[in-house]
Amino acid sequence: MSAASLADLLASQLPHGLAVRARALLNTQAALERALPAALAGHVRVMQLENAVLSLACDSGAVASRLRQQADALLVSLGKREIVVTAVRISVNPELLARYVHPVEKHGLPPAALNELAHLNTAIEDGPLKEALDRLLRHHRHD
Repeated sequence: MSAASLADLLASQLPHGLAVRARALLNTQAALERALPAALAGHVRVMQLENAVLSLACDSGAVASRLRQQADALLVSLGKREIVVTAVRISVNPELLARYVHPVEKHGLPPAALNELAHLNTAIEDGPLKEALDRLLRHHRHD
């Protein structure tokens, strides 16, 4: 779900004050993503912005350490994006890391496709394509 569609959902489902606060946090997150160096983008989440103190959560200690080193530059960059921040509070929250997803079990090529590839392999002359087809056929016939 995109930030814009989430903001629309929040605006229609939440009480007005809560929706305004949620939209402000989404806008702050978007400004943060643009202000962060590329290596940190996607690894830092806005948790709260209250009394000009921006609370951020990082997915690892390494990201948090690097962000602490660049906090002053971040404040300047956010200021240019009209986000008023005088201090940054940085914490580590490993739950922000993408969770491990088990690989999907893939089925091999159907026998008809393997037969057609074998037929093609016998019909073409030696070269890189024939070698690639040989490897593909060996791989799928040993599974």
